[in-house]
Amino acid sequence: MTAPIDAVTWVAAFDGGKALIWRNEGFDDQPNLKLLESFGVENLPDRDLSDDRPGRMADPAGGLSGVEQTDRHDQVETRFIETFIHRLNASAAGADFDRILVFAPPAALGTARGHYTDALKASLTEVPVDVVNEPMEKIDARVAEALAG
Repeated sequence: MTAPIDAVTWVAAFDGGKALIWRNEGFDDQPNLKLLESFGVENLPDRDLSDDRPGRMADPAGGLSGVEQTDRHDQVETRFIETFIHRLNASAAGADFDRILVFAPPAALGTARGHYTDALKASLTEVPVDVVNEPMEKIDARVAEALAG
């Protein structure tokens, strides 16, 4: 990922319940990440979000069939990711950064991809790994590796 020497580089990391945005104040090979924003959502297990049992429905043979229950935990994660990507889209549209590295688990990236704007896509490099709970030294090393490649 080659960029002009004065390029503004952001690093974002997210999963289904936590997200962080940093600005790289250092160099590509020696990042110095400064936290700009952090986001979080309390997402309880589905069993704690719903008190209903799965529904039943009459089937053509005269019996009852189970109806799959909505997973509210997954819904909260999806909404969180969509909201976070909208935040990144706004920053891309406002030219707040020249390039952005996005670290997230593969499933979260899959949810996010459908919400990227063209402006965000043009400056985006995805790294499919969950780093939101890693120590900063390890994140710095991952950023340096991603920027070198």
